[in-house]
Amino acid sequence: MNEDLFRREFRTVPDGPKHDNLFVWTVVIILLIGLALACWLGSYYIFGHPEKPESYRFLQKINKIEAPKRFVLTQAPPGDFLTPQKVFERYGSLSRYDLDRKNEELLRDYIRNYQNTKNLVPYITGRYSIMSSYELKPSDFFGVGLVALAQAEENPQVIIEHVYPATPQTLPSLEQMLRTGLDLKLEKSLDLSALIHVARTPDGRLQLTVVPLLYGTYALKQGSGSFSLEPPAQLNPEAGLPIIRGQLYGDALKAFADYTRRRSGAPAPSTPGATPAIAVAQPVAQTTIVRVDTPEPSPTPAAASPTPAPAQPLPTPLVAQSAPSPSVSPSPAKPVETPKPAPAVAVAPPSPKPSATVPPVAAATKVPLQPFLVSAPTPTPGTVISGGSWRTYAPGKMPRGRLVTLSDANELADRGTGGERLYLRGNFVVSFSSDNRAVLRPASSLGNALASMTSSLPPRVIVEYPNGTAAPLKSATFTRDEMRPFEITGVRREPNGQINIFAREVTAE
Repeated sequence: MNEDLFRREFRTVPDGPKHDNLFVWTVVIILLIGLALACWLGSYYIFGHPEKPESYRFLQKINKIEAPKRFVLTQAPPGDFLTPQKVFERYGSLSRYDLDRKNEELLRDYIRNYQNTKNLVPYITGRYSIMSSYELKPSDFFGVGLVALAQAEENPQVIIEHVYPATPQTLPSLEQMLRTGLDLKLEKSLDLSALIHVARTPDGRLQLTVVPLLYGTYALKQGSGSFSLEPPAQLNPEAGLPIIRGQLYGDALKAFADYTRRRSGAPAPSTPGATPAIAVAQPVAQTTIVRVDTPEPSPTPAAASPTPAPAQPLPTPLVAQSAPSPSVSPSPAKPVETPKPAPAVAVAPPSPKPSATVPPVAAATKVPLQPFLVSAPTPTPGTVISGGSWRTYAPGKMPRGRLVTLSDANELADRGTGGERLYLRGNFVVSFSSDNRAVLRPASSLGNALASMTSSLPPRVIVEYPNGTAAPLKSATFTRDEMRPFEITGVRREPNGQINIFAREVTAE
């Protein structure tokens, strides 16, 4: 055996430092793990807290945040309607820490358009007196529009700053109408004014920031004029809430105190303070600003008129919608009940009497007023409903479609209507009724059966009735069969499992 070769196998390594770099690689791996953990926590924080200014800016850059959208009254997020007294009881006793957490939650739900939340939206109702109003600037939370500071009549310890987002073209109308002393009425059946922030003022009041989710049209109930709102294109969370604070809040209190003193005729104080930074509005008449559900001009009302000429007076009733008069309701009924003189004009006799031609002309000019009156008679089958966009039919004469029941609600919510014409039949009970809308629930036995089968809430049917057709009263029960079904316009499942079926009345007596 070669001993030299054997000795080489155990030959030691030459003297020198060993470079295995295990410590360096350990540090690198730990840093990478920390970086991955930081990215995961950072993304969770950014997407989970869009109300933070830095999160909102980042989400805007990557197009992962939507602008506030306009809701429909029948498809608005579920909520809880609060009077000023209930708001004071709910938020007045909260500590500063709890109030900050609640404000973050309210603002987060609003920025997300109330998606992926199980919280009920607090909607503000009641009557308020406008103390002052200010034009929004790009540096404010809402960039364009007006904000009005108003005091609750029920509880003066509660004041709201009602935000009116609008286009620059609407600002003159807003400034003219939102004046000091004007009454602001928020109703449960018309308004969806969501609370997005609660603050305590230096004088101990609760200041609520309120935004209308419908962004509808407002008008003076005892006067003329109206304006329409538009959802804001973007928000500026860096400005913070409330909007009216500091010097602006003090000026609003002075302006309202000045206005109240002049209306009551009290003498001015002997030692007047500094002049307010804003112009004090002159006393105005006792008027109330309310939201109106004004139909937009469309070809549908014009098509209902037999001749194109009467379509021109249509814009006039639109303005009159803000202050309808009860005495007008009998007048349009006369032309509708006496359509007999019209054929006489079409025959064109050789020598018609002048008195015979006057009633048809008067009837033609008053027919366009009928769609805008609540007391309009029920339209005949097969005619286009003014103010709506669908046609009514005699029982059993509607277009062919598939008939479904409430037991199919779960399937429809999963796959949708697919553009198919669907009709709904079944036994219903009215749980809510307002104007031309009603919310229906299934009969108690069927509702319990469906709830046990799907382990969720029973379906809810939201039916819209055409103008001139009264919605059924609350707690009324009725049955709809294949001769008089409701036409389904949409089906949606809420995050809490509630299935909403949106339908409309398509049959007429």
